[in-house]
Amino acid sequence: MARRKKHPEHVNHERWLVSYADFITLLFAFFVVMFAVSQVDSRKVGRFTESFSKAVGIDMFPQPGRGLLAGAPQGALSDSEPSQSTNLPDELINLKEVLTTPEVREEIDNVQILSRRNELVLRLSDGFLFESGTDDLEERARRVIARLAAELRERPLDIRIEGHTDDRPIRTARFRSNWDLSTARATAVVARLAAEGIAPERLSAAGYGEFHPVAPNTTDEGRKQNRRVDLVVSMPVIVTETPDDPTPAVDTDAASHAAPAPASTDVHPKVRP
Repeated sequence: MARRKKHPEHVNHERWLVSYADFITLLFAFFVVMFAVSQVDSRKVGRFTESFSKAVGIDMFPQPGRGLLAGAPQGALSDSEPSQSTNLPDELINLKEVLTTPEVREEIDNVQILSRRNELVLRLSDGFLFESGTDDLEERARRVIARLAAELRERPLDIRIEGHTDDRPIRTARFRSNWDLSTARATAVVARLAAEGIAPERLSAAGYGEFHPVAPNTTDEGRKQNRRVDLVVSMPVIVTETPDDPTPAVDTDAASHAAPAPASTDVHPKVRP
């Protein structure tokens, strides 16, 4: 019987393509996932930024085109400091625009103009307002306050003056603590604004001592920033009082037609023991 001739097996030299194709597929899937993860939803970021800004009272991204104004002293952030201009009422936006014009800034170059939620803060350093440890306004401070009053006088705005100090204690015959000093300085500015023609009912004063710092009190520069007076300008708040237990309305017509109550005949009321 003839033996079957064995044919040589054909060697497949392309089997590596299967593994290579799997590798390329996995690599493609990996890059697709990485690309998808790297994409940022700008709308979600915008909503988060807006919510965060409202919560902390600052704008995470300053308005474009803002910068240090001509005439502003070095270190005075003025309009370049993060603000919430979009939350300011129109009256305060207009006031801010007026105060930041070059001609006005030249006269109030010691004033920082800041936005805080729906308020405008005019920050004055005590270095040019008062002598150390006193509440007597310097002449140059009077001129700056007079210029501010000229812009504030005819506007329907409330002005709260806040006095602040650093954490160095004070104890003199006139001022027993930083509370006294900060309150006296705020009151001095209030009196000056009233003398410049601003209606007293629009003014209020508060002293915070060293308890509302804007910088650490560990350096001379930080303490200098904390010694300040803030003019916080805001729209007036109209408060309407509502009684907790209102008196029920009386029907005057029914009351007028009702029979009068009989008079008491007990001339000598009994007194119970």
